[in-house]
Amino acid sequence: MVTVSARQPTASDAPPGRAGAPDDAGRAPVLEAFLADAAQRAAAVDPGFEQLWHELSRLSAGGKRIRPRLVRSAAAAYPGGEPAPVVEAVGAAFELLHTALIVHDDVIDQDDRRRHQPTLNAAAAARAAAAGSAPEHARQYGASVGVIAGDLALAGAYRLVARSGIGPTRLPQVLDLLDEALFASAAGELLDVDHALPGARPASEQVLAATCLKTAVYSFEAPLQAGAVLGGAPAEDVAALGRLGRAVGTAYQLVDDLLGVFGDPGATGKSVLSDLREGKRTMLVAAARRTPAAAELDAVLDGRRIGEAEARHARDLLERCGARREVEELVEQCAAEALALLGEAGLPAALDAELRRVVAGATERAR
Repeated sequence: MVTVSARQPTASDAPPGRAGAPDDAGRAPVLEAFLADAAQRAAAVDPGFEQLWHELSRLSAGGKRIRPRLVRSAAAAYPGGEPAPVVEAVGAAFELLHTALIVHDDVIDQDDRRRHQPTLNAAAAARAAAAGSAPEHARQYGASVGVIAGDLALAGAYRLVARSGIGPTRLPQVLDLLDEALFASAAGELLDVDHALPGARPASEQVLAATCLKTAVYSFEAPLQAGAVLGGAPAEDVAALGRLGRAVGTAYQLVDDLLGVFGDPGATGKSVLSDLREGKRTMLVAAARRTPAAAELDAVLDGRRIGEAEARHARDLLERCGARREVEELVEQCAAEALALLGEAGLPAALDAELRRVVAGATERAR
């Protein structure tokens, strides 16, 4: 796998008393407070600007909150680290980074559904259409709003770090992790876009590198390392958590690729047409290209007129040629690698147990 360091955000502008872990409803008080404050500031500028921040709040709600959970678990495993409000702020910042990246990703992929609701760009496009914009102008308006919103969320993640109250020795380390997480994710997104060009035939190694860079670093590697830094973990544990996060994060992204084609939209909250319509060269496609089904599948993906019938055809090809099973086996290999790394790392018992649950969750999602 590709080796890229990843760092994570950590600060919150939450008023005193609001810092804390997500509650039983999956809320994240630090992040909610940050977004509410931003919406209040925006209201003094323009109602449309305020609405943009409310839309970011809508998109950031829900989800599994795995990034804050990993930060919290890693930090709690070591005594004498940063206080809980700082740790929670780091988790909130990572979740805001995630919101920024999915908003931009939805613009790039032209997706209109995420978590069972309209994407930010689709909601903006619908408002433009209702105001009388022609379809093409409405889509462009939606994309523009999505870019602006994603940029603001990215800047907000850094703001959270800067105002977190992290000690002066650890603050540069966390900022470096955040920077490399964003750097790696942007590289992975660009590779993903390049691989979707007509006629692009990336090798499996290139596709796997994009998969890892795009999601594994900022969602798993960096949160674990940042939490460990906040907890005062020894350098060897921080390094081990980075390797572990890379392996399990890659497994999760491979499962997302599987669900993006074979999943139930009612369960995933996202259309199964998206990846196929964009001609994404995921590991599913890379695996299929080593089989006799390659030419037929490429003809479907390069056609770019993919509706339900074409999607069913592509799914059938990916199933029959063995690509789906190959990626499922790769998920299992990544999970096994993560467990092997855990066995070698000698991490604190509570953290070891939590990470074994995370690894198990990756394989369960594939079933």
